[in-house]
Amino acid sequence: MPGLPRLVIYATTRRLNTFREIRAKAPKAGFRVKLIGYEAAARRVRLPAGSAIFTDFERMSPPWLEVAAALRARAAGSGAPVLNDPARFLPRGALLRALGRAGINRFGCWLPVLGERPERFPCFLRTGWAHRGVIGDLLHSAEAAQAALEAALEAGHTLSDLLFVEYAGLAREDGIFRKRAAYGLRDEVIPALTVSQRHWVAKSGEVGLASAAQYGADAGEMTDYPHADTVRRVMALAGQSFGRVDFGLTAEGVAVFELNTNPYIRFGTGHPDPQRAGTQREIEARLMASLARLAAEGTGAEAPRLAGAFGWRGRLRLTPKMP
Repeated sequence: MPGLPRLVIYATTRRLNTFREIRAKAPKAGFRVKLIGYEAAARRVRLPAGSAIFTDFERMSPPWLEVAAALRARAAGSGAPVLNDPARFLPRGALLRALGRAGINRFGCWLPVLGERPERFPCFLRTGWAHRGVIGDLLHSAEAAQAALEAALEAGHTLSDLLFVEYAGLAREDGIFRKRAAYGLRDEVIPALTVSQRHWVAKSGEVGLASAAQYGADAGEMTDYPHADTVRRVMALAGQSFGRVDFGLTAEGVAVFELNTNPYIRFGTGHPDPQRAGTQREIEARLMASLARLAAEGTGAEAPRLAGAFGWRGRLRLTPKMP
């Protein structure tokens, strides 16, 4: 497979596993994948040649985002396509604020580190970094919110990583909550699987909870996806060109939760519903075909050199740019 076009995917070392299924299936789709962690990449003389996707910004500290931005600049200088820009990354709170200003979201977000407290209820407290999710349950008063904040600080969470988010009031669909998602890949939008759950924090889903009619509706959306424009707007506001946008539906419209630059991508899991299984296969085919086209566009590009990228004889120190 050395003759196949190569796609290089960058992530934090511990989270390279999210793309292993993509790597395993790539040769059948006509390309190959190189997975590389940021620290390993920054210590090289040359970066791997080929089209590239930079990911996992949500788990990176500012100094490492700077390293990733330097790597991206060198990769882009090769002439091959490079997706995502760590220098333009918006942390969760900043992205939610931007989505609110743009009229995409209609729920509030408050940052305790700025002295802000929730103004509308119910809301919940969560961390902003690393997809760690909600802390506790819904909060229905200012007193409950303050108590939850104090408890989180006592438990060791840092003020700078906490945010209050107004509950968007997701619509129950046949008695369950359904979280929708779609991949943005340059100008293309590829629907991702909808997950269904009894709890309002719909994350991993419960097999068999959705009805055949709901799975049929999901399959129908693959032909004419009704949320494509919203996904494109989110990607543009976030300043990125690859990722998975997670959202739900409320009485007022779409509520966007996040843009995940390093989504955990798994395909055919043998779902018992035939329509659901068919949707899985179509998502896989479309995503792999799009990634194959991206890889092909980088054919012939030279391996980017890193000489001088980080100063100090061109080598990366263990704590890059750390004061």
